[in-house]
Amino acid sequence: MPHRRPSQYSSSEVSHQHPEISGVRTTNTVVVGNGPAALCLSYLLHGNIPFYDPVTHGPHPDPVLHKKLSKTLGKPLFYALDTPQQSERLTDHFPASNLSYSTQALPLNALLDTLQRPNADTELGEVKGRLRWEKWPQKSVEHMVLGSAPDAGGQWTEDPVSTNWDIGTLSYSEMFSLPGYTFPEHYRRLHKKLPPELVRPTRRDVSSYYAAYPRAVGIASAVYSNVYVKRISRNQGGFTVQVQRRKTGEIFVVLCRHLVLASGIFSYTIPPPPIFLPLLQRPKMQRSHTDGSSGGHNTVLVIGSGFTAADVILSTPPNKRIIHIYKWNPDRPSPLKGCHPQAYPEYAEIYRRMKLGTLGTSTQNPRSPHTEHPGSAPVMRDWETTYQGFPNAQVIAVSGDGKIKLLTIDEEVIEREITELKYCVGRRGSLGYLSTDLRKEVGALDVAWVSADTLRRRVETGVEVVPGVFVIGSLTGDSLVRYVAGACTYAAGKILKESEDRKALAAQHAGAAATATGKSPGSETPGSCVIS
Repeated sequence: MPHRRPSQYSSSEVSHQHPEISGVRTTNTVVVGNGPAALCLSYLLHGNIPFYDPVTHGPHPDPVLHKKLSKTLGKPLFYALDTPQQSERLTDHFPASNLSYSTQALPLNALLDTLQRPNADTELGEVKGRLRWEKWPQKSVEHMVLGSAPDAGGQWTEDPVSTNWDIGTLSYSEMFSLPGYTFPEHYRRLHKKLPPELVRPTRRDVSSYYAAYPRAVGIASAVYSNVYVKRISRNQGGFTVQVQRRKTGEIFVVLCRHLVLASGIFSYTIPPPPIFLPLLQRPKMQRSHTDGSSGGHNTVLVIGSGFTAADVILSTPPNKRIIHIYKWNPDRPSPLKGCHPQAYPEYAEIYRRMKLGTLGTSTQNPRSPHTEHPGSAPVMRDWETTYQGFPNAQVIAVSGDGKIKLLTIDEEVIEREITELKYCVGRRGSLGYLSTDLRKEVGALDVAWVSADTLRRRVETGVEVVPGVFVIGSLTGDSLVRYVAGACTYAAGKILKESEDRKALAAQHAGAAATATGKSPGSETPGSCVIS
């Protein structure tokens, strides 16, 4: 359904609508979230324009894609992505191509990935991108990036389960770069050398990179971190966004014409069920890992079968005992199964221990307790004496003194004593900040929680899921940073085009009014605020 969008908001009207709000601001676009996707979009909205570049490093290695993009040479890439149909025409040959294109990512996201990093999965050496960036200040669009994370970078700056910041990431360093200031550039600033090829950087370095990115590329003035977006609803001219500062509790309102959802699908950890309340209410259970000085009586219970649980295990001091409860289903294996022992030795070792647990033993084929990989935290653990895995076990009783009862897959009830709980069964996103009507519009039927599948079908037909609302980042269903640029480029192009069309229309009306009244074009009514 089309929504009427008048060209002005009256400041007196705003004060009447929000008498309790001291601050009301206006901008063209609000981006909810301050992770990599939000930062990439902000870079584009600051007037940084991408062009297909077949000259600097030669044509794109995909001759079909090169031929298609050659029709728009000299024009911003936005023109080639003006509609979902145009985007589809650029990528409809991907499934039959000899090049390795992701079959899981949105074709739009795979397109921008291959333009930035052609053959990234098969070639080593310098990244020879086929994009040229030009700064056009006149194309910038006023916007605000609003994120609850304390620094730019979103979840990369947060650590809800207290893991080691020096654990290697799953992706290689080349895959974290955003336009304008790459991860290798930042790494060189930090370490006075370029990162090795095929290195998995630490979470510490990746977090530092995204925190530094806004200032490095000149977008810091648009990025507001440490703020909560409390509620967003439609109004006659676009959207009303209520925001609260985390530190002071101050509330202000932003009126905007375009809304971009970039809050991700990993914002909240799934909390433990009520059976664990006796443990959570103990002061010790609320702490992160200690130094393990209490010896064998210092035992952590880890629940989960994915990477977060594995990171907690890797971060646990080696003299702490670990009781690990995890799901085991050969038809739906743990994501750790895909970790090759050479590329991801630490995760492969944990998966091996989990598999041994299904055989009723953790001592078959003992290996060296020291597993290390460049860019990863070393695992110095005597697994046979400090790790015990229980596949598909259930916690059936919990007491406040740390004693728990487990029902194993063999229907045996065993008792253990623990000092710490790490519940790592997943993270979810939330669109609870959208009004009920707006949430229904975008297709989020659940009251709050969203996953990679929630909006996937909507974004497959267009990143602008409803008039004025765009979806980028992991909310599109593509959670890797390498795939953020596609949806961002499409959204930026549409926002820029609508903004320019509106400015042209306003100038035309101003000229007509000036001719009729004899006033100078561009004069404004006192007390009004125009959103372009």
